[in-house]
Amino acid sequence: MRLPLFALTALALVPTFAFGVLAGERCSDPSATSTACGPTQSVASHVGPKAKILGRFDGPMSGVCRFACATKIKFDAKDVLAQPGARADKLTQCPVSGVVFRVDAHRPHVRSGKDDYVTCCEKCAAKLKKDPRRYVRA
Repeated sequence: MRLPLFALTALALVPTFAFGVLAGERCSDPSATSTACGPTQSVASHVGPKAKILGRFDGPMSGVCRFACATKIKFDAKDVLAQPGARADKLTQCPVSGVVFRVDAHRPHVRSGKDDYVTCCEKCAAKLKKDPRRYVRA
């Protein structure tokens, strides 16, 4: 029995959608541009010497946030600001998911020690609050 093309497409998309729903909420600012750029170690290595992000990104959140929160604009890794120190309207990297996103007023902030980190969504903020040593250096 052969399935029509639209049925095969639907079957292929259901697991992807279900993973996104089950793994966490979408970006805290749905009107913001989102990305094809996913988490990469190379971006983490270019955010500068003051960066405290360890690059131990959460795999399930990386998958969800890659499609929901990250920027779709093309960027140069040297334009990504280190955290702590991200500023409004600039690009930075989420310490939990690893995606690059534009900082805006709707992004959650998490205080860890003396440092303030911006995450791409509330789910990443909750993970960072729960286990900050997993994602950032003290």
